[in-house]
Amino acid sequence: MMGRSTAPIAIWLVVLAGAVVMGQEGTIRNDTVWRDADGDEIWCNGGHIIRRGDRFYWVGYDTAPGHWPWKINLYASRDLATWKLLGTVIRREGKFGRLGWAGRPGLLHSRPTGKYVIVFEADSPRQWARHKVGFAVCDRIDGRYELASFQYAEAARSSGDQSVYQEGDRAYLLATMDKDVGGRKYLNQSLAIFELSDDYLSVKRKLFEGFDNVSGNRKVVPRDQSSREASHIIKVGETYYWFSSALVGWNSSATMYATASKLSGPWSELKLLRTDPRSSDSYNTQHDFVLPVAGSQTTTYLYAGDRYSQWTRRGPGRNIFLPLEFTDGRPVLRWRQQWTIDPATGRWREAGQIP
Repeated sequence: MMGRSTAPIAIWLVVLAGAVVMGQEGTIRNDTVWRDADGDEIWCNGGHIIRRGDRFYWVGYDTAPGHWPWKINLYASRDLATWKLLGTVIRREGKFGRLGWAGRPGLLHSRPTGKYVIVFEADSPRQWARHKVGFAVCDRIDGRYELASFQYAEAARSSGDQSVYQEGDRAYLLATMDKDVGGRKYLNQSLAIFELSDDYLSVKRKLFEGFDNVSGNRKVVPRDQSSREASHIIKVGETYYWFSSALVGWNSSATMYATASKLSGPWSELKLLRTDPRSSDSYNTQHDFVLPVAGSQTTTYLYAGDRYSQWTRRGPGRNIFLPLEFTDGRPVLRWRQQWTIDPATGRWREAGQIP
């Protein structure tokens, strides 16, 4: 009787100890299930991270099987390795109850208004009727967000995966756009950039649309080469880099990118993101976003990849963080099983290396 009753407690203590050790070392461990500071599994996919002072805030939607209705979670960390669940900031209740589903949240802070805004993919009240863009607002980053509005990004065109990009006081929506061609709706046919209003609560104007598979004919142009999803933009020096995944559902894929000197373009052709060692599917991930971690000495670019193993049954874990390096303007994604980053200096190193 005693053995049976104490074994689960012992296992749980090991789990908690693992979470504590991870926090003490500040070590990012890939190819494993991530747990928060309380020992609970982290559920945060298709999201975004922003930095406020010495803390990083990670917003994402809960993709755990059986976790329904949908919800959007917020985590916080000081070292990008140990995460504390701050709570569910958006859930399907109240005004949000009108939405069939919500996902792909991006987190923005408006200096002019002092408000925090989550821009998210808002499913129609008639579930799976395709998406609009949702805007939720709160006075505190970790408070309960109120639904401000949801709208089409352009005219009556529905959209798919999306993210946000902020530069100074200007913010932008990056959206995968649907198209009507010859009376048929083709999903995820192009990528577009929209500037948001001054308060970040609506779409102001379109800056760019391209990478278009107009006909949707796979025999003409394979969709995973033309129609993209899970996209995100960063700026390195004077160059913008627009990363995206292939259109392969929950599956992992190679990451591709394009470059431009202005958000409005012209944008280069898509190029394959090089990996070291070589991986045909970005180390079994779907690109989510890239986070610049700027410190006193340098800036490290952190690649965040989603691994939807709960659906694909491929590989351990749901999230991967890796350093993304640039050589002569060309990015390369390097695999690291365990690594650490010092947010104060911006420097990273493999776990076990001498600082």
